[in-house]
Amino acid sequence: MTFILIREQGRVIRARTGFYDVQYDDLVLRCTLRGTLKRKRQSETGRRLYADPVAVGDQVVFSQIDQEEGVIEDILPRQTKFSRKYAGKHEDIEQIIVANAHQVVAVVSTQMPPLNFRTLDRFLILAEAGDMAAVICLNKMDLVDSEQRQQLTSTFETYKKLGYEVLFTSIKVPKSIDTLKKVIRNKFSVIVGPSGVGKSSILNAIQPNLELRIGEVGEKTQKGRHTTTLVELFKLDSGGEVVDTPGIREVGLWGVDT
Repeated sequence: MTFILIREQGRVIRARTGFYDVQYDDLVLRCTLRGTLKRKRQSETGRRLYADPVAVGDQVVFSQIDQEEGVIEDILPRQTKFSRKYAGKHEDIEQIIVANAHQVVAVVSTQMPPLNFRTLDRFLILAEAGDMAAVICLNKMDLVDSEQRQQLTSTFETYKKLGYEVLFTSIKVPKSIDTLKKVIRNKFSVIVGPSGVGKSSILNAIQPNLELRIGEVGEKTQKGRHTTTLVELFKLDSGGEVVDTPGIREVGLWGVDT
């Protein structure tokens, strides 16, 4: 018996190493990548060009094998992307975290872990390099006193003057979460930031039924622990879509002249 594989177009909504969940209408298929497509994504010498050639948000052409599985045959051109240099020893490999999103929400915290402007600036640079708008979210405002709040407000005026929207948030202040909810409404946003800054906590506050895992920040190291282990897209009841990403510790620049 000969099986005819019908090609359809869908979108990647979840990515693990070597496996991709592709949504097509109301159906979600667990897909792998066609071998010929893998080879197309290599250099002439066979060197890898990408940490993973497929990213969440990619529009792909796939062949459906059955009601649960499929094979990705092609990746359609991307409109935008948020990518970095692959962490570790692979100096010339691109890691595409999200494709085709409208905006990046760069989350940093006032404390635990401490505010790192170098990391924030790199997130903004990568957003611009990938043709995406960027919003700055300074989280854990409940951990600072009034004098520190005033200093932070003054410091972030510089970013506002550069055209960035700056939000001051705390999951203990519902009004600040409502403001963020308005910013991401009816848009496709990717939430990025170091481990421990509260990305998953913010998303749980926006939509509690997501039930994303959250972790503590080590008192000695002042670093967060990874609780989000994969890149995943969620639809919001209030309108729009968000991608939650694992905490990023190394923000290697990609697509930027340094």
